[in-house]
Amino acid sequence: MEILKIEIKNENKILSKLEEDIKNLGGNYDYNPIWQSIWWNLMLQKTGYIKKWFFIWIYEKNELKNYILIEKRSIWAGFYALFVLGWPANIYKINELKDELVNLWKEENTVYIQIEPLENDIIFEWFKDIKLKIFIEKCTVLIDLEKSEQEILAWMKQKWRYNIKIAEKNDVKIEKALNNEKNLNIFYDLLKETNSRDNFNINSLSYFKNFLNYLYENDLWWLYFAKKWDKVIAAWIFVFYEKTAAYYYGASTSDNNFRKYMATYLLQWEMILEAKKRWCTLYDFLWITCEDDKKSHLIWVSDFKLKLSQNVKKWPKSQIYINKKAIFILFYFKNFLKKFLK
Repeated sequence: MEILKIEIKNENKILSKLEEDIKNLGGNYDYNPIWQSIWWNLMLQKTGYIKKWFFIWIYEKNELKNYILIEKRSIWAGFYALFVLGWPANIYKINELKDELVNLWKEENTVYIQIEPLENDIIFEWFKDIKLKIFIEKCTVLIDLEKSEQEILAWMKQKWRYNIKIAEKNDVKIEKALNNEKNLNIFYDLLKETNSRDNFNINSLSYFKNFLNYLYENDLWWLYFAKKWDKVIAAWIFVFYEKTAAYYYGASTSDNNFRKYMATYLLQWEMILEAKKRWCTLYDFLWITCEDDKKSHLIWVSDFKLKLSQNVKKWPKSQIYINKKAIFILFYFKNFLKKFLK
C-alpha cells in the first residue's frame, strides 16, 4: 500500500492520469460527486475561490483504491480552514486517510477541518457535528434515469407534465448556448433578476466567466437557453459527470408575460432526456429544503423540484475537527452575530 500527497497547482500528465484512475474507481459507484474530481478543483483555482488544493491517495498494486481532495479556503482575517466536499466515496483504509488529513492541518496551520460526507455510517473520532457554512445542502431530489421516459413522467406530479405540454404547445425552444461574453451577460442578467425575486446569494460575474470558460474548454457541462420569439426567458447550467447529471445553476425571467409559457419545466425535461442519451443513471436536482428545516433559503425552489420526483435523498451532517479552539470560538461567535443582525 502506498499513500501519497501532492498540492494541485496546474494541469499536468500526473493529474490527467489520476483523473482517469478516479473515473475508473467512480465507475463502481451509483453516485459520482463532482466535488471530488480533479477538474472541479482546477476550475475553482481559476476562479480564485480557494487558496490551495491537496490530493491524498492510496494505491495498491498500481490500482487506485481511495483518495481525498482537500480545499484550503480563507475564512476570516488571514485565517484558513480545510474543506472536504462529497467524501468519502468508499471506506477502504479510511482511517489512514483521515490521519493524513489531520496531519495536513498542522502543516497548513488551519483553524479547523470540515468534512461534508456522503456516507451515513462514517463517523470520525474527534470530529464534531457543528453547523457552519454548508457547501452541500443536506437534502436533494434524485431521478433514476434507468427508468423509461414514460416511467419518469409517471413519477412527476400531473402539474409538471401539464406545464411541459404548455411549453411545447407555445413553441418554446431549448438550445445549447455558445460560450461568449454576450451569452454570459444574458445568463448573469437573468440570474440577478431571479435573485431580486427569490433573495439568494450569487457569485460574481468574473466567477461565472472563469467557470464557464474552463468547463467549455474541457467539455464538462454547458449553458442552455430556453427561448420564446428569440428572447431568452430561462438560462441554466447543467453538468454531466460520469453516471450523474446535475442541475447546477438556474435563472429565469420575472416577466409574467413570459413566465406563463413554463419554459423552465421544458428545460428540465430536455436535460433529463439529454442525460439519458449520455448514459447517466442519476439526475440530481442539487438541493432542496429538508423537511425539518422551515427557515431554509431553498424553500422557494423546493416545491418546483419536488414536482418532478419525490425521491428525496438526505446526506449526513457535516463533521468538523477544531484545531485552534480560541480562534474557532471567535469565528463561530462572529458568524452567529452576523446571522442574528440580518
